This record gives sequence, C-alpha cells and structure tokens, in this order.
Amino acid sequence: MPCTTPLPTSPDLRATRGRSNASPASLAMRASGRASGEEYAAIYARTRCPVAREKVVIQFRGLVEMLAAKMCRRGVAAEDLVQVGTIGLIQALDRFDPERGVKFATYAVNTVVGEIKHYFRDCTWSVKVPRQLQEVAYGIRRLNEEINRETGQNPTILMLAQRMGHSEETIVEAMELETVYAPYSLDAFLGQDDAEHHERLADVLGIPDLRLERIVTEEPLNGALDRLEPRKRWILSRRYFDDWSQNEVGRALGISQMHVSRLEREALTEVRSWIGAVS
Repeated sequence: MPCTTPLPTSPDLRATRGRSNASPASLAMRASGRASGEEYAAIYARTRCPVAREKVVIQFRGLVEMLAAKMCRRGVAAEDLVQVGTIGLIQALDRFDPERGVKFATYAVNTVVGEIKHYFRDCTWSVKVPRQLQEVAYGIRRLNEEINRETGQNPTILMLAQRMGHSEETIVEAMELETVYAPYSLDAFLGQDDAEHHERLADVLGIPDLRLERIVTEEPLNGALDRLEPRKRWILSRRYFDDWSQNEVGRALGISQMHVSRLEREALTEVRSWIGAVS
C-alpha cells in the first residue's frame, strides 16, 4: 500500500541502518522531511515509498538543471532537456542500490546524461543521421570548447582527427551535420541590421539561373555556327555579336556591301536549316 507516513530523520536513518531487523516498513514509518537527498535515495531503494521518491526528485532537480544547461545546444529548449533529464533521474533512482557503496548523485549523473544524449540522437535531428556521426559531431563540439579554453584558438581539422582517432574525412562530414541538425526556416529574413526590408530565404533560393537557360537556348546556335565556313561565321559574329554594319564588314573584307548582304542571307539560311533539323 502507498507510503503516507513521514520519512525518517537523519539520526533515525543512521540508527536504522545499524539494526539488522529493520524492515522496509519500519523505515517508512520513521519518515520525516529533514533527510538529505542521498538518504532519501537509500530509503526509496529499501521501501519504494513514493514520498521518498518525490523528495529525491525535488532535491536533485538542481543537478538535472545544471546538466541540461551544460548540454543545451541551438534549436533545443532548455525546459525540454530538464524534463528528459528528470526522466533519467527517476530511472536511476529505480535502479539504485545503496549496498554497492556508490553515491546516488554519482550514479544518477551518468543516467541523466545518457538520457539527454538519447534525446538528442533520436528526437532533435531534422534528417536521419548515422549514430556514429552524431557521436563524432557531439565530440567535436566538446573538444572545440576544451581546446579553445586551453589555447585560446580554434582547433584545425587535423588536430581534431588526431585527438579523436578519426580520419579527417569523418571529421569534415560530422562538422557538416550542423546544417542538418537545425536547418534555417525558408521564412527566415536575411540580414541582421535594423533596415525595415529584408528578403526571405525562400525569395533567394530556387531562382531560375538565366545563364543555364542561355546554355540550353544557345547550344543549337553555337553548333550551327561551328558548321559554317569561316568567312560566313566571321560575318555573322561581327554583325550580330559586335553590332557591325554591312558597310563596316565589307570594308574589313574588301568586298561590297551587297556581297556582304548575300553572304549574310546564305549564312542565316544555313543556320536556320541546321537548327530546325536538330529541333
């Protein structure tokens, strides 16, 4: 049945530990609100009393908040990590055995950190990423901070690869995952100044590239020009790309303007015929 009596005080708990005939029920009956978090954890391990469990969660909440703040990263709310860490704290409490001689706080830290890491791995990535690369990316962030504190400089890719025991290619691939982890919204505005007007990211992505369109439309023309005899190709180049007049072309070639006009018509006819054939 649920424990509704107060929990033992610190002296009572120490006295009870020395009694071989102290049952879980007797521990729960000596309850009080003045025990430490470690003592409450020991009481819960023996009695499974929900009152002791609640006391442990309350007293170790500061530890969970500290770990959550330390592991918080861009795009994740700290409150979410606190909730996940609290779940890890409860799981640690359910598995805690004081007879092993390990403090509950020491035991709980690993479980809370592990639960938060699992949350990052399973719930926060926008795209499914191999677990190994996720762990490498997380290690890079920690190592970056460590080396920056030690040297005041950001580490090179080679330094990261040597310290972590991975290839440079793996380090680069893991570093590129940052853009996958929390991509920018298409509705995000570009620019950081106080100007009133900014373009949205969606407005500058996916714009048709006119140069690519020119390649598609001009490729048949270039092929047709290459098939012309050199003099006709030269005439069309001067007339339509350099804006020369027929008189200027005639003077350059030493022929009349009428001769230039005839050669130009012949060249255009050949070009149209070849473009029509390939179309």
